Amino acid sequence: MAFSATDAAFEGFRVVRRHPMALVFWSLFYGIVMAAAFAVMGPSLIEFVTASEQLEQSGATPTLEDFAPLFQMMGVIFAILLPLSLIASAMIYAAVSRSVLRPAESSFGYLRLGMDEVRVLVVSVVLFIVFTLLMGLVFGIVGAVGGMAVAGEAPALWLVVVLLVCAAIALFVWLAVRLSLAIPITMAERRIAIFDSFGVTKGRFWPLLGMALLAGVMSLVVSFLGSLVSLPLRLATGGLEDLGALDGESLPAILQAAWPAIAAWVVINAILSALQVAVVYAPFSAAYRDIKGAQPNAAVFD
Repeated sequence: MAFSATDAAFEGFRVVRRHPMALVFWSLFYGIVMAAAFAVMGPSLIEFVTASEQLEQSGATPTLEDFAPLFQMMGVIFAILLPLSLIASAMIYAAVSRSVLRPAESSFGYLRLGMDEVRVLVVSVVLFIVFTLLMGLVFGIVGAVGGMAVAGEAPALWLVVVLLVCAAIALFVWLAVRLSLAIPITMAERRIAIFDSFGVTKGRFWPLLGMALLAGVMSLVVSFLGSLVSLPLRLATGGLEDLGALDGESLPAILQAAWPAIAAWVVINAILSALQVAVVYAPFSAAYRDIKGAQPNAAVFD
């Protein structure tokens, strides 16, 4: 089967059309995850927002010491969000891939918690570590050259910095595209396959990049239209802008005072996140399916 980047880019919409209940299950899943995250870190998040507003309204030029409490709060929030995000992403990415590669397994909106999800989680963590280390190395070099440009007052080095930044961006885009099929391969072949994606994507960089860009644009359109549709509900419930006034309150007090706004935020974002994850993730599984030239549920996917 020939691989069509344009055709694969619309796979997320086809998944929702084929099995609308998948969107319902994914929305419920995101709603549960968001509610759990807010229950755990809600007070910390409100404290962070309040501290940020106070720092902004102080009128003085902030120093590094002023930012220290914010960095500490961000560290706490990040420590909670990262593992939760990785686990939730593994489950939802596996579900989306399953909906494309094994559409017959449609119970519970393709959501599972098994070895498929464990393998996807391992691949996700490894890729996260690889990109984090590579970013640290590359931008460390860029920072060192920039520091030399400042210390040595050598304007020519700034051109080198600009070229290095452009090269770094190109490198990360290339690497992201070449590794973009790691999870679909892992799901399809039921094994951890991190770098097999290089072989499958060989000679297909530009079509895959175009597919990813088109899917990203459609995700932005979904977000924009969803924001417009949900605007009356956000206005009716007051939104989350006033939560700063609840700084220092216990979680039950926060929920009692602002539950309509919080509930509206969770529902709206759960639905939009579920639809966006289908729009963004499904094309890569469709690309792998089409490149391999196998039909869903064929032997390669069993």
